[in-house]
This record gives sequence, C-alpha cells and structure tokens, in this order.
Amino acid sequence: MHIVKIALILAANIAPQAAFAQVKGNPAGKASEINVQRTGDNGYQLTLTSYRSSNVTAGQEELMPKAAELCAPRSASFGRYSFDMTEQVAGARDKPGMLVLRQDVECGAAASAAPSAAAQISAAPGMATAEQVRRVEQQSRLYFDARDQGEYSRAYEVLAARAKQATSFEAWKGIKQAFNAKAGAAQQRTITKITWYRNPPQVEPGLYAAVDFTSKFAEIDIHCGFLAWREQADGQFVLVREEENYIDKQTQEKLKPGDIEKVRQQFRCK
Repeated sequence: MHIVKIALILAANIAPQAAFAQVKGNPAGKASEINVQRTGDNGYQLTLTSYRSSNVTAGQEELMPKAAELCAPRSASFGRYSFDMTEQVAGARDKPGMLVLRQDVECGAAASAAPSAAAQISAAPGMATAEQVRRVEQQSRLYFDARDQGEYSRAYEVLAARAKQATSFEAWKGIKQAFNAKAGAAQQRTITKITWYRNPPQVEPGLYAAVDFTSKFAEIDIHCGFLAWREQADGQFVLVREEENYIDKQTQEKLKPGDIEKVRQQFRCK
C-alpha cells in the first residue's frame, strides 16, 4: 500500500541543503535513473526516477553530480521543477516508494576552484536576534492564517519574486484551494523549530530561516512540513520555499497503529 506524499516547492533556483534533505532506505535495491534532455545552449532538463530519495531536496542532491558534469567547467544551478511522489508504507517492501523529479538546470559562469568562506552554510545558535525570530514567527503565523481563511491574495504576497515567477497566482491559488477543500477547517498550527542559515551555497546571499511546523485539520491528523524565509534589506522576510506532507483521515484509518507511527517518522511529523 502506498500513501501519496504531497508537497509544494515555491522557489526556483533553490539548491539542495543538508538540513532539508532526507534519503530513505531502498529495500528493493533499485538503482536511480537519470534522463537528460538538452533545452538550449546553457540548459538541460533532468528527469530523476529514484527509489531512495524521500523528498525533492534529496532528489536534487542525487542530480547535482550529473548537473555538475553536464555544465563543467561552468557552474550548475537549479531552476523550475515538478515532481510526483509515492511513499512506501510498512509491510510493502516489494513496492518501494518512488520519486519522479523533473528538474531544469542552467549552466552559468565558470565555477571557482573552491567556495569562499562567506559561501559556507552556517546554522550556529544565536545567529538571529530576538527581533528576527519574532518577525519570522509572526510572518509564518500570518501566512498560515491567510491560507487557512482562504485569503489567497494576502498569502501569495509574501512569496519571493522568484517563487512568483515559478508559480503564477492562479496556479498557486488552485493548489491551495484544493488542499483546503480536502483538509477542512484548520484546528491547530504549531511551529516546532526554527533553524537559521547565513549565506547558504548556490542561492542568493543572506539570512534564511527554516520553520518546521505541524498541523491538524478537520479531515487530516498527520500534516507537517517547513517554510523557508529569506531576510530582505528592509528587515522583512519573504517566503522562498514551502513543503508539506500529509495523509488524510480516510487513508489513516486503514493503517495499523505501528504503521501510522512509521508514516509520522517518514514525514518527520512530531
């Protein structure tokens, strides 16, 4: 039995980061496959079929060596993508979960021999001030409120410019409306953790906050994910990435208690 894992990634050109990646076991021992299609003088579309990556970021990590190989000696960066995901549920080892990720790759300037010290990812405690923490928490709750109340224009406004380029308002609104209709009324939204990063590699320099959350809805008990925010020059934060994983109650009722806990662990729901 498989559970569909649904996620929406908002940002174009967000490179893989270890904090967001999750690689799962591959009990069937199936190798990943990568199909390459050239899209222009400076670009490719890579299609990954993976039985070991449990989210888009992990899939992007699988693609990075191939992207670097294709673009060498120039640098490789990720652009728009789409994906389909099925999750393996305990007791179905003969039918592993599968990720199909279609990823645009752009080849840029020649890559330097080694990243500068400023480009290194950092998640040291105390990186953010109390005011920055307050702003991220407030922005996250305002975003959730707007989504849950169907105020889609207000929610969409906080997306970063690149995220809006990657997903039009009408397409984004349709996805959120479909989720709200399926989930029912929001009953609980909890921020469980905030992790800070300064100048992650291969993205626009700056301060980033990854906000882990869990939620409950009238028709969904298991729901979690993260929001990734980037600080602007004026001190405000814009949403560069969003991911959410869930199963509805109808599917949950068919699972054994032990299987439900394993699903929570797969989704990293606390």
